[in-house]
Amino acid sequence: MAKPSAKRRQKAYQRKAAKRKQKRISLGPRLTGSRALLHTAGGWPLHECLLAKEWQEPGAIIQILIARRSPIGQIAVGTFLVDLGCLGVKSAFAAFFDSQRAYEQQLRNEMRARQAMVKADLNLAAKIIREAIAYAGELGFKPDPDYRDAMLVLGDADPEACEVLIPLGGKDGKPFFVAGPYDNVDQIMSKLTRKLGPDGFHFLVPLSGDEEFFLEEFD
Repeated sequence: MAKPSAKRRQKAYQRKAAKRKQKRISLGPRLTGSRALLHTAGGWPLHECLLAKEWQEPGAIIQILIARRSPIGQIAVGTFLVDLGCLGVKSAFAAFFDSQRAYEQQLRNEMRARQAMVKADLNLAAKIIREAIAYAGELGFKPDPDYRDAMLVLGDADPEACEVLIPLGGKDGKPFFVAGPYDNVDQIMSKLTRKLGPDGFHFLVPLSGDEEFFLEEFD
């Protein structure tokens, strides 16, 4: 039994990302747009690309935020919650804001308050997302379907142009499953066990539904 603060923070990121996505859904057409508009936004000048500062830590669960600015000041964003240890893109969505101020107040500031983020190369962000999806796919996990809309905001990003190695899995390169508040823990654990065997992955899951205490297997 353990109370690893770093992994509890990762669970908190997952919880906040889910709430943020639900809030976006409740706001409806004020934030969402058609795929045609998203395609157009993918060609707007890049406003900023932010990446979790700790993205290179083994088994990290990180936020990625890509924002583009239109000629009249609108902001289009693609956000991703990426599990580099196991599940790939756990949550993603695209959104539009009427102004930079609205974007910062309604989304950017909240994301930066939850996890330290730094400016990053767009190609690096695209590569992280691509590699995480591929890694999770090998384990039998699919990305959040909304990632397809969010990816449109990446526009002409080229992951092949980035030579940085992306750390996948946890210690010793084994998958590392950190259970989030909305994960089907039994289903995920069963899938990993069938795929890799009981000793083929690491995990951190809550005991008896208590998120303050965890069962940890991390040699």
